[in-house]
Amino acid sequence: MAYHYILFMLAVIAGIYLWPEEEVRVDAAGKTNAQQLELSLEAMNKHSADRTVKTPSTYAVETVKTSSKVQLANSQGRELVVALEQFWRECQRLDDCALQLSNLKLQLSKSRYQLLLRYLDLNKDWQRIWVDTELNHLVSLSDKVAEFKQFAAMVWGDFANVIFADEFALYDFSLELGSLSDTSVEEFVDDYQALLAKWQRQEVLLVLESDHSKYEKGVSIIPITYSPDQVQEIKNQLAKRYLTDKDLSAIIAREQQVVQQNDKVDQYQTKLSALNESLRAQRQITNLSDSEWQTYTEKEISKFRKDYFRYQ
Repeated sequence: MAYHYILFMLAVIAGIYLWPEEEVRVDAAGKTNAQQLELSLEAMNKHSADRTVKTPSTYAVETVKTSSKVQLANSQGRELVVALEQFWRECQRLDDCALQLSNLKLQLSKSRYQLLLRYLDLNKDWQRIWVDTELNHLVSLSDKVAEFKQFAAMVWGDFANVIFADEFALYDFSLELGSLSDTSVEEFVDDYQALLAKWQRQEVLLVLESDHSKYEKGVSIIPITYSPDQVQEIKNQLAKRYLTDKDLSAIIAREQQVVQQNDKVDQYQTKLSALNESLRAQRQITNLSDSEWQTYTEKEISKFRKDYFRYQ
């Protein structure tokens, strides 16, 4: 879904998600979906005695009354967007949107009903403005987040806070994590733990349910200004708080494996550079043509690679 693309805009930030662009039909008089639906609802109330309404299946009506109704009334963020998308997809399939909206108007708050009614039009506006928006020109994460929120409010108004609840939480958490870059070595772990406690209710969204994930996140944000010894001290403190002995042993083994792999890469690059230097020296004294020399160097490099990896 194009919506999910929004959450990876902040890859730069962490990710931005766009939703699928729903078609918004406009009639000859220029009325949008929301306007046409309001007129349909008025017509239903005025002429209920002599109109024939296409009756939806019992399953469709019950679906709106139960799970979808609860989500439309109480959820926010991605869960709410899924409910909105599902409502419009199903009612359009059954060709009974006006009837379902009429039923829900009395069951939803005024704000939630207006969001449901205007969702397709607002989403259309969002797609149009977002496709021309570029945040990469902004340097700081805080500037990018501020501009994204500004665009969201411009299109969605007060609905932005519930539509983008998950994104806003992720961005705000990232900004608060960034503030730890100015924390002293002595206070880093305590400040990090306090931040996690503050965001405890959002652990699932932030993918921080497990102690292991908390350890990994803490290690990933250790300031680059810390010395190697200070970094190791922070890692040790985080390990004591969040890791079991088994977890710690696995991490140490993995780190040692990474070091060994990096050593092998360095050795390979060093020996390959020496071979290339030797070949350049040979080229100065050989009488081979360019094509013959190219063939010769390719064979030598290929032989080097086979021999190197054969004995590793």
